[in-house]
Parts: sequence; structure tokens; C-alpha cells
Amino acid sequence: MQKIIYFDEVDKKCIGEAYRKFIDYAFDNTDYFMLVYVNYYGKGYTKTMRYFRDALKSYKVKSRSNPSWPGTLGTYSVKTTYKVVFYKTDPAAKEILKEVEGISTWSRPSHPQDLAFFKGNICWFYSTGHEKIAAIIHASKKDLDFLEENDLAERRKATLPFGNYFDIYNEKLQHEKR
Repeated sequence: MQKIIYFDEVDKKCIGEAYRKFIDYAFDNTDYFMLVYVNYYGKGYTKTMRYFRDALKSYKVKSRSNPSWPGTLGTYSVKTTYKVVFYKTDPAAKEILKEVEGISTWSRPSHPQDLAFFKGNICWFYSTGHEKIAAIIHASKKDLDFLEENDLAERRKATLPFGNYFDIYNEKLQHEKR
């Protein structure tokens, strides 16, 4: 049975080599990733946000502007707009994500925020940077092994998800196979 597992001290442990290993692992095991571009009070995107938006442009699958995404679900700032963008997990896109130091970098106001990964239409991993939260929602034994081997989480802390709450994190990214 799959479990949810939260990363231990994501801002201190999922950095440097551990972060790069996690990105490799996520790209090997998922189909899409998501970033949120925040335009605070109509001031426009920062230079860093524009850099990542442009660098990842050719991997874009879809974007939307409603302020709801894994980890936040409708909490937003007044007079601030959000662009939620989904990308294909292409090897070149992986190298772009590795340009930052760690998961928590995706919480800085100057950067795109709240990195998430999807297997098909199912959210597999989400992060909420300002809350210092990161979790694999549907963690398999293989996922638990990886996290423990890389000192990102302890298997004993994995729990069964409570009801179907995390289903609301899912996103229509590909057609269902019939």
C-alpha cells in the first residue's frame, strides 16, 4: 500500500547533491513537473522567473491562472496573479531545474515557486516552499528506499493518506488510456 511521506527538514537536507539526486529520481519516475510564477501586486515577473520561464518554454504542456495548486489550494494574495505551468520531464529540463541549490529555492519570491511532480494526471510529489513542506503523496517501497538512502526522510514516518484529500492535487495533463 502506498503511503505519504514528508521530507525531514527539506530546507536543510534537500540541497546540493541530495537535491540533484532527488531531481534525477523524480525525472526517472514521473511524466510532468509544475512551477508557479507569481506576479506580486502587478509588478511583473522577476528576472529570475523570466529566465526559468524562457528556459523551460519548449517543455511546457499547459498553463492556467487560477490560484490553486498542490499545497495551496485557493490561498492567494490580493492583487497578485499566478501562472501555474506544467512541463514535460525532458532530460534537458532536468538540467535546468538542477541550476538551483535545493527544493527551498523554489520558495523565494524571486523564483518560480512550489515545485511538484506528476505521474500522468496524479500528483506524486508537492512542495510548499514558504511552509517548508515537501512530500511524496503516493510513496512506494522504492520511493521510501530512495528517501531513506539519501537521508531525506525516515521510512518509519510514512503514513497512510487520510481519505482522498490529496486527490484534489491531481491535474488533467494527459488523456486517459482506454
